[in-house]
Amino acid sequence: MGKATTVDELLRWAKEKLKNGDPLREARRALVLATGEFALPGKAKVPPWERARFRRIVEARARGVPWPALEEVTGFLDFEVLVPPGVFIPRPETEELAELAIQFLREFQNSPRVLDIGTGTGVLAIALAKSRPDAEVWAVDKSLRALRAAKRNAQRLGVTLHLLRSDGFSQVPGKFHLIVANPPYVSQEEWRNLPKEVRNFEPRLALDGGKDGLAFLSRILRESPAFLLPGGALLLEIAPAQKKALLSWAKASGNWAEIQVLPDLSGKPRFFVGRRC
Repeated sequence: MGKATTVDELLRWAKEKLKNGDPLREARRALVLATGEFALPGKAKVPPWERARFRRIVEARARGVPWPALEEVTGFLDFEVLVPPGVFIPRPETEELAELAIQFLREFQNSPRVLDIGTGTGVLAIALAKSRPDAEVWAVDKSLRALRAAKRNAQRLGVTLHLLRSDGFSQVPGKFHLIVANPPYVSQEEWRNLPKEVRNFEPRLALDGGKDGLAFLSRILRESPAFLLPGGALLLEIAPAQKKALLSWAKASGNWAEIQVLPDLSGKPRFFVGRRC
């Protein structure tokens, strides 16, 4: 960064470092994060400690660190959640899953019980709790780091979650009207081809679904009927290529009165829906 001290000088330096996307926009975003100021004049001098922070942010971004990981916050539907290091950053497809789950939740009366498997930052559970304050919403994860993030986000947003450390259903109590999950569903081949922002900086535990990506999905499909009330629904986010296998397994099990896979906004098969017999 040399002798760069003013806003204009820092932005010029950053533009040379940030080659992808819109370098100037990225540089300005880094400056806002470093200084907390949105409209600094070009000739304004930036204090040394803020210049050092700016340099660290720009260098991290040049390595591919995602913005939510740098800012430790991201938007989801109509709210924001904290995203501490080592916790999966929610994606737009999961917003669609949340909206679908909210629609299903409207069917159930009298304080429905809801379960979010692998809650991560808690976004699904929080969205459902916000939409139905009378619901009893359980959020489980085997990662203590994720559960701490979910707890903090729920407290910030003023919703009540029942948080539980559990590997899948292993510690889950009772039966539910609705079970939702965005489980790991990336296959080994897909993992190798993921963008570096995802592969290098997201927790692999939250993405890696085994050789064909179906390890966790098949487990949830197999175990969830024992935790659903009659007429209860299971909603899963999946990869498009997994549609055929999941529908075949669900049909063969005889546990489901209705099964379907719904498309996301791009038209790709994305959400498995099962209705318990």
